[in-house]
Amino acid sequence: MLKWLIITLVAIVVFTTLLLGLGYLLKEHETATTLLKQELDQQRAQIKAKEIRKQAKFKSTIYRPLSNASLPLKESLGPNKQQILLENLICTSTKQCILIDIQFEDLSCVFAINTIGASLLAKVAGDFSSVGKCPDYPPNSQLSCELNICSYQ
Repeated sequence: MLKWLIITLVAIVVFTTLLLGLGYLLKEHETATTLLKQELDQQRAQIKAKEIRKQAKFKSTIYRPLSNASLPLKESLGPNKQQILLENLICTSTKQCILIDIQFEDLSCVFAINTIGASLLAKVAGDFSSVGKCPDYPPNSQLSCELNICSYQ
């Protein structure tokens, strides 16, 4: 009888020691995982902040066409149309560029712009601001994407 009591006590002590050891390992793993997660969250936050700064810097840069046919817009042109025209000249291929006829108060002009800009201009089509004159294009002009800017040369 004493023999079984000693075996039972030894088994309980070994089982308890194993459970306490596994609990300790679990606690240490949780601590290490929490620290690693915090480091990864910090890195993600830094990367996101860099992207936001890049986007803000990118949006603040005004893109103008590099060709001789620059946009001869007056300052009285509504900020919406002018902003759309200047910010939507970017392209990666000629397929993204289209010619669009923009109606102004006194005349209509043809501009090379990307497809996103064309859809945005369609939304503000009711804004009839005035413009000084339209750019002059040679008769054999072609739509192109040079230096990542839509142009008609």
